[in-house]
Amino acid sequence: MPDNTAQRGQLEDLNTILRFARTRLGADITVQRLLILINVYLNEGLSQGELLRQLDSTSAAALSRNLAELSDWTPRKIDGPNLIQLQVDQQNLRRKRVFLTDGGRKFIKQWLEKVPDQADAD
Repeated sequence: MPDNTAQRGQLEDLNTILRFARTRLGADITVQRLLILINVYLNEGLSQGELLRQLDSTSAAALSRNLAELSDWTPRKIDGPNLIQLQVDQQNLRRKRVFLTDGGRKFIKQWLEKVPDQADAD
């Protein structure tokens, strides 16, 4: 296998930020849930349907379950990490919009601090 220092560095960076997420959120955090957090951070206020379209390989049921697992009260009736919250859309009461909580914003900020600065990589 050829030695590609740049690729190795990228994988080491990815390893660092994924381990940070796992340490902060627990061993059962999934990539899908991390992708949800990233997409909510980038597009706060999306409806669940809009968020579903942003995420390629998930179903509506899986999205609902993952949103619940990231909220303050999980489907298993235990306290959750309280990283996201759903708010009813006042224009359409059947629609819920997804937002980060203060805890979610704090986690994302700390997570981003673990991402190496691209200027340092060059």
